[in-house]
Amino acid sequence: MDMDELRRVINNFSFDSFKNGNQGFNRILIQLFGLLGYGKSSFINTCIYVWQDGEYQNWADATEGNGGIRSHRIPYKITSNITLVDNRGLPVLDAYGSGEIFAQLGNLLPLGTEVDFSKGFTLIDTIVKSEKFVKTSDFIVPVCVHSVKSIIPPECVNEFKNIFNSARDLTGIYPIVVLTHKNDGNLTTVESSFRDMGIEKIFAFENYTQEDHFKTRGRHEEVLKFLQEVIKDVQFRVEHQTRNPVKEMHDRKQFVMKYVHQREKKAEQESLERRKAFEKAMKEKELKRQEEELERERQRRREADEAALERQRSDERARYEEEIREQKANANRGKTFLGFFGKKK
Repeated sequence: MDMDELRRVINNFSFDSFKNGNQGFNRILIQLFGLLGYGKSSFINTCIYVWQDGEYQNWADATEGNGGIRSHRIPYKITSNITLVDNRGLPVLDAYGSGEIFAQLGNLLPLGTEVDFSKGFTLIDTIVKSEKFVKTSDFIVPVCVHSVKSIIPPECVNEFKNIFNSARDLTGIYPIVVLTHKNDGNLTTVESSFRDMGIEKIFAFENYTQEDHFKTRGRHEEVLKFLQEVIKDVQFRVEHQTRNPVKEMHDRKQFVMKYVHQREKKAEQESLERRKAFEKAMKEKELKRQEEELERERQRRREADEAALERQRSDERARYEEEIREQKANANRGKTFLGFFGKKK
């Protein structure tokens, strides 16, 4: 399929054209998520640049090396039926960041609003307050954006897999992976890591940027094929499944709320275990201190006893030596006395 045909397929996409009808959907939300600063905004700029095929602009306010400063969910319209969403990136892979990601992927937080990585049950309160501002008619496609500059360390693999599996359970679609900076040397290694996690659809891009937006057929085709693949996936899901957007929104809400409850229960248990471990450590420290104090006291007593014994021995030696001296003195006096009376006249 050439680029003109790809553009026609993308531009003409509509849920109304499906054999089972739209089933209540009217727009695809391509939900971008991932770690901070891994190229989500640059990828959005690339998609818009390719689709509009005009002058390059920094629509998504992407700045090289900005570390991912965006804190809002920002939508970017591609066609009347396809929208890219730049969700707030994860600062680290942990349960709190994942909870916010699931709330964004589930479209439980309004577009254009700020996303806080809150602890406790604040996220549930935010979801409840947002109910009237979110649309059930959006079909969600999760897309993880990852830079090949960052090789996934082994200790993070399970966390990534958990996020992908939860995203699948949440949206009904296994995430697509978009790899950015594909010419920076680690593409094969990073792609293999995602394949090992079970990811089937992986697209690698060298994003257009303010510094490098020279149009090439290869880059344009890659973006158009990505959008076409999203459409094919959506069409397969809608035409082969009976869908109910309202129920799906309810299920996503229940999923995230359950996740938050389990997260807080786990955090509470871990906090309790840490507190017990701390108290145990403090008790062991106090027992050790007491034992050391007892040992020091025993040592002081031993030293005092030894000192007393040494003084006693010293006194006994002194008395003995005094007695010897007295005996010698007496003996000398006796000799002198006898000598005096034994003199010749």
